[in-house]
Amino acid sequence: MHKSIRKLLGKLNIASPITLFFVAIALFLAVLLVGGLGGTKTYVLAANTATQVASTTQATTISVVGKVADTAITTITFPEGAPSATVSAPYNDIDTVSDSQVLSATVSEPVVRLKNTSGETYNVTLEITTWSNGIAASEDYELVVTTNTTIAAVASALSADGNAASVDTGISIPTNEYKALYLELVLSSVAGKTGNSTLTILGETP
Repeated sequence: MHKSIRKLLGKLNIASPITLFFVAIALFLAVLLVGGLGGTKTYVLAANTATQVASTTQATTISVVGKVADTAITTITFPEGAPSATVSAPYNDIDTVSDSQVLSATVSEPVVRLKNTSGETYNVTLEITTWSNGIAASEDYELVVTTNTTIAAVASALSADGNAASVDTGISIPTNEYKALYLELVLSSVAGKTGNSTLTILGETP
């Protein structure tokens, strides 16, 4: 290595000792740098995003049944009303319009009952999808024991604006027992509309 440097310096005809010293140092550093780079590793950075997915289970053992029989219902119908009217006498497809919901301080009757068919107690959550065609201004509910026949008003908010909502009722249903569900709908101010929404009953262990 030193002989090669001297030959190179001889060809360059550099006579000054100081110049020779600095040129030698420069060449040494250049060789050292090249040698160091020979061991350089290349790092590849992974993408800086990651997708997260989570889900919760839902109880399917809370049945929506008729007012008396344990027959599962499929629809709850609110009768036609004037724009902005409050509709408080819905009925289900099993009991039909002839046996609709009744609000009364003494002989009230719900629109449906909820039955817990599981082997454990569940807390009840009510969910609705957004009412189509802007038909609903709001919707309320009451969930009580079936022996309570003093429901004269429905005032617990299920959806304050007719849009999708999820409400933890704070009410639990023990195994093989029932709760009475009352519903009330305030129609929007738009006339000549028909809309629908899906009601889902969810259960969660206490």
